[in-house]
Amino acid sequence: MAKHDEISSTERLLDLIRTENEEEFADSGKSSQRPAGRLKSLFRNPISFKKNVTVGVDIGYDDLKLVKIKRVSDQYYEMLEYTLVPFDPEIPRENPQFYKFLKPTLAEFCGLSRAIDIWCTISSARVETRHLRIPKVPPRQIPNAIYWSYQREAAFNEKEKLFDFEILGEVQDEQSVKTDVLAYTVPVDEVLTLKDMFAKAGFPLTGISIVPFAFQTLLRAHRVETAIDQHVSSLYIGRDWSRIDIFSGGNLMLSRGIKAGVQTMMEALRKEIESSSKGLSLVKAPNEEVGRIRAVKQKKRLDLELAQKYFFGYIHGSTPQDAAGKKLSINEGKIFGMIQPALERLVRQVERTIRHYALNYENARVSKIYISSGVSPHKRILNYIAEELGMPTEVLNPFSESGSFLPHVPVPDSISERSAFAPAMGMALADNSRTPNFLFTYKDKHKAVRNQRINRSLFAAFALLMAVCVGISFWQERLIRDKDAQKVRLQQHLEGYNLRIDNNLILKLVEEIRNKNRADKAIGKKYLNLAIIGEVVKLTPSNVRLLSISTQLGPLPDKKPPKGAKKKKQKTEPPPKVLILEGIVQGDRLSLESALAGYLMELKNSPLFDRPTINKKSFEFSGNNEVLLFTAKLNLV
Repeated sequence: MAKHDEISSTERLLDLIRTENEEEFADSGKSSQRPAGRLKSLFRNPISFKKNVTVGVDIGYDDLKLVKIKRVSDQYYEMLEYTLVPFDPEIPRENPQFYKFLKPTLAEFCGLSRAIDIWCTISSARVETRHLRIPKVPPRQIPNAIYWSYQREAAFNEKEKLFDFEILGEVQDEQSVKTDVLAYTVPVDEVLTLKDMFAKAGFPLTGISIVPFAFQTLLRAHRVETAIDQHVSSLYIGRDWSRIDIFSGGNLMLSRGIKAGVQTMMEALRKEIESSSKGLSLVKAPNEEVGRIRAVKQKKRLDLELAQKYFFGYIHGSTPQDAAGKKLSINEGKIFGMIQPALERLVRQVERTIRHYALNYENARVSKIYISSGVSPHKRILNYIAEELGMPTEVLNPFSESGSFLPHVPVPDSISERSAFAPAMGMALADNSRTPNFLFTYKDKHKAVRNQRINRSLFAAFALLMAVCVGISFWQERLIRDKDAQKVRLQQHLEGYNLRIDNNLILKLVEEIRNKNRADKAIGKKYLNLAIIGEVVKLTPSNVRLLSISTQLGPLPDKKPPKGAKKKKQKTEPPPKVLILEGIVQGDRLSLESALAGYLMELKNSPLFDRPTINKKSFEFSGNNEVLLFTAKLNLV
């Protein structure tokens, strides 16, 4: 059962907020429920891939209910399809036979498109909710304050329980402002089992929640119209258990499971009917009485089955209530009297829960009860609940007509059948902004907020880069215009010149350039030997000692022939100019040859030398050290 807890101001934060720094989760949770302008939404979410079709799934005891909703806007919905598919309740959920049933059912209902969000309910029997009221603290510290407050009231193991919360709003409490929070824990194994089941079927889940949160979604989506300050209750009568949930302003305030349901009342009915045949025994009966006793017992069993269908007809049952009522051998009042004690225990539990809520929540009075069930309870059962509680009751109808809800298919005719689709309808209307999602907890929301900030930063940086590029483009265009204007001015200036350019002037300039080139080559030849020696000294390492340097520059050029003499044609090319080096390489015996090869490579890389070759090399002793004596020849470029 949900509890109302508080933290005193003297225990403010309990020193739990002195270390960790959480992101501003509360702001993101609240902002998702506030309307925002289109431009603001675009900046907050520059790129959106949100799916607008959601399928709500409710796995019952022996049937699967599916509802498909298309979200046109935040306040307008279209119901595309709904269905109820029975299955064998004896098949375990982890059995492969159940996957064989689930996969084709979802494939037929969802179609080939995978752009669909799928939300499914989970049993709320092991889900514990608590209503907490904490002091107002900075947004970054809210997750820590809620976590440790919950741990103080109901400690749990994070490996076994999944923890999450929803901020309901701020309230004025005595002399300080405090924050109302609904916190809850969910068994991790149940969530993972359901998630894996749908993943194996090929339809991964977007969200997992419980029936109380499904009804809360119906309130927030205005499928169930209530006043803002009105306190309403939802009574779900299940097969083996029931649940009473109380809401205020569309927020779940209290949720309590009751160990009494349809099966309890059916069991009471069975005992009452069978008690009337306890005296009938086949053991001591004479032979002529055996047939009569068997017939009486068979009639009792038939009456029990018909009575169960009459008062608790299942949605997909084959026998209508009216037809079953006509076949009963006992009257309706007598049957109702048999189940009344069990029904009264259920009503007393509901009454105590409502009284507890009034005592602990500022004398809040529940003004209406909405009843829903996986079966079709008889009207006398619903009237009895209303009379005993002394307040208006109404069968929950999620298919109610509204300007913001457009069904594309005919709604169910039976009010009980409409009520049975309430959990699936709530899941089809679910959204992370208004429905607690066990697959998207506050930690995931923190990551989403962080990623959203990163996306906004990237979007702003991209916009800034675009602005800079546009500015540079305008600047370059202006430069081009200036260059074009300068070109026009230069062309006009050039046209003003009247320079005489003839063939003799061009030949004179060419001759001057040739003379300058000859002078440069003469200077190069004059200092060639000095440049060669300087380059060799520069490239010779410390472990190489040169013994001699010689060059072969070829014959001297011929003297300038006299005027009028004919030049002889040169038949052969002049011999190459060669540099001959003789020296020794010092160092380790094993590295002498590699040192010589490296030295020759350095000479080859020089722009003055080419094609180094070794004419001679030998190992000799210089003093006590062994050296490599070499003679190398290099062509001069």
